[in-house]
Amino acid sequence: MSKLFACSIGMLLLAATAMAAPIVLPNNSAVYFQYNNLEQFSAANNLVVPAGYAPAAGTQGNWGVLNVTNMQLGGISTPHTDISGGPTFFADDGPGGTQGMITGIFYGIQVATPTTARGGVLDLFWHEAGADTTLGATLAAEINCLSGATCGPNPSTVSAFASGTFLVRLRLASGIINGDSLTTISSSTTPTINGSGQADGFASVDLAAGGPWAQAMNGDFFFVDSNGNGTFGESSELRDLRFSTFFNGLQAWSGTANGGPDSVNTGAIGLRSNDPARVFTTPEPGSLGLLAISVTALGFCIRRQRRV
Repeated sequence: MSKLFACSIGMLLLAATAMAAPIVLPNNSAVYFQYNNLEQFSAANNLVVPAGYAPAAGTQGNWGVLNVTNMQLGGISTPHTDISGGPTFFADDGPGGTQGMITGIFYGIQVATPTTARGGVLDLFWHEAGADTTLGATLAAEINCLSGATCGPNPSTVSAFASGTFLVRLRLASGIINGDSLTTISSSTTPTINGSGQADGFASVDLAAGGPWAQAMNGDFFFVDSNGNGTFGESSELRDLRFSTFFNGLQAWSGTANGGPDSVNTGAIGLRSNDPARVFTTPEPGSLGLLAISVTALGFCIRRQRRV
């Protein structure tokens, strides 16, 4: 019995490790994300991310924080071009809920023209259920934060959104404009404090940064033509994610020069946006696969013990 006991404990510990990991993305599947942004924009590229997140050091033309509201099993509306939404498998149900929370910070975006930008990085973080009170202790407090009413462009906001278990680093990539190998974001209009618009772009996983979502998101699903030769999806023209941003002016995140409260980034235009992002995951198993392996191994141990 001692061998069976030892085997059982080992397998159960493996299973417990799997269940304690961040939420696992479904394998080999189209996934559709929705999330809310709070951000700042300045064509002068002189914005400073409030102290507290070292990778965002320096100045940029656009930075912000986000919260993933839900993730859906998507459908492939156009192969290698777009993914549509579908049944929800994760939804942020607020502090005290059972789903946990996903937050993030984006930075390093340099404005090239009033409607295009280059570069940019997005980091995502996981907060376990029960530890998802970083944006507020109640659902009402979290909603107020995400509206920009209580979470402003300051160090405490950066600390709240850029904390938790690191999931993945995404680097914005070219391809949104055919034949343009530099532009990573293209907007329908110049952001203004009283205006609204839409922006689009692509991103690829930074595998060197690691994280439990890095391999899963490295699907190379989207084909672009950044060199403009008319052929999509060449070796350097594969992208992992596609973003669409629908933005509106947000006075509470604007600088003093634009009638807002921010006396550090005085020329900032505050924005609030609702974005869908799309990715096709790789076939690699994640923690749920690890759990299945552990249960199968436990069954093998039991059968072996019975034969002895």
